[in-house]
Amino acid sequence: MLHPQTAFFLAGLLYIALPLTVWSILRRRHDGRAVTLWCLGGGVFGVGTALVGMRGTAPGWLSFGVANLMIFGSYALRSASLRRALGQREGLRVSGAVWLSVSVLYLLLLTMSPLDAPRVVLSSAANMVGALSLSWLAWKLFRIKGYRSAAMVSVAYGLFASAMLLRGVVNAVTWQKVVIFSSGPEFVFAFIAALIAALYGNLGYIGIALESAREVELARAMELSREQEKREQIELRSRELSALLEERTKLLAHREEMLGVMAHEVRQPLNNASAALQSAAAVLARVPDGQDARMRLGRANAVLMQVSASIDNVLADAVLLDGGEAMVRQETDIDTLLALVLADISPEVRHRVHIERPAAARTADMNASLMRLALRNLIVNALVYSPADADVVVRVSDSDNPLGLSIDVCDRGPGFEPTVLDKLFTRGTRGTRAAQPGGHGLGLHIVQRVMHMHGGSAQLVQNLPGEAVVMRLVLPQTEA
Repeated sequence: MLHPQTAFFLAGLLYIALPLTVWSILRRRHDGRAVTLWCLGGGVFGVGTALVGMRGTAPGWLSFGVANLMIFGSYALRSASLRRALGQREGLRVSGAVWLSVSVLYLLLLTMSPLDAPRVVLSSAANMVGALSLSWLAWKLFRIKGYRSAAMVSVAYGLFASAMLLRGVVNAVTWQKVVIFSSGPEFVFAFIAALIAALYGNLGYIGIALESAREVELARAMELSREQEKREQIELRSRELSALLEERTKLLAHREEMLGVMAHEVRQPLNNASAALQSAAAVLARVPDGQDARMRLGRANAVLMQVSASIDNVLADAVLLDGGEAMVRQETDIDTLLALVLADISPEVRHRVHIERPAAARTADMNASLMRLALRNLIVNALVYSPADADVVVRVSDSDNPLGLSIDVCDRGPGFEPTVLDKLFTRGTRGTRAAQPGGHGLGLHIVQRVMHMHGGSAQLVQNLPGEAVVMRLVLPQTEA
């Protein structure tokens, strides 16, 4: 026959040993606080149950009062652990309030009632409610997370709750005949259910922890998979961008090649045509009735020179100034530079340009091609915007601050409108007062770029419409 006190004591030892096993397995593999709450709750239940089995050997206050209070409190700890697994708040405050109420009621019955039945029924009811709460939380964990181990915990504690219900009903029916350590069938059933709850409850909790760890690993694997997919997409995008960049580089190279072809195949024939027209005009000058033909040739030559100048600007803006190559400078004769610039201007208006040379310097360090382009743009602008009978003065002076050369291009045109002054050197900016329409707004932009490449500046120093409009180029020189 099963001895009740021995059964309580052995069950208590089992409830102490199994949580220790769970702790040794899970303390570094699962949520540390959740494992602590579960193992502490199981251990407290085991100690309380063992103290109940020591009744008669241990003092009554210990084996009755403290033992049952520990058993009641163990459910709050284990319920808090399962709530953490569900991702909920632990609820220790509410559980603590319930535990305190039940404990106070049990202590009152212990001190005031001479019968054992009320305490046994209250203890059975408290154990039943506690086991049902564990069963319900484990079942929720199974339904929400899909942990099969949680279902095993739910069944184990559901069976224990049924045993406590049966024991409470039997004791309530036999109220006057209740014996605490009765070895009747209900006690045997409760003992077996307690062993099942101890064994399968703790094994199930280990399973819950392992399934949770597997879920975390799967989540990590999925995250790594997503990261790998993102990385592959980034690498694919990078390869696509590299291919686009390579294609763009090829297109730019082709563009520069075509511009080079344009420079050679278009500019040179235009120059040859202009030279041929000037030669024909010279021949016609010796013919008595060639005045009309000379005028036509002059106009044709002016158009060719204008087209050639536009091509020079476009090529300079597209290739020379934005090419990123270092600018080559050399000592250049100033008078030669001025002569080349004048030669670039149509003979029809060349006589309007007057050179003043107060500068003592005979040579200057520069890129002759770029300076020729910049100075020609200023002079052509001045001729275009000035009245047809107005002269354009080019004054070359020495500059003290900074040390170098100063070139002023002066005219008596209408000047620049106030609306364009703040963007005078911006690509695409054009005035509205030109006698001749057309152009792309590149002239002054190229002038400023050329001067910046030389470390100098281009600026509007005077803007008096009809009196004096002066553009100044400052070309710094290093001391020898």
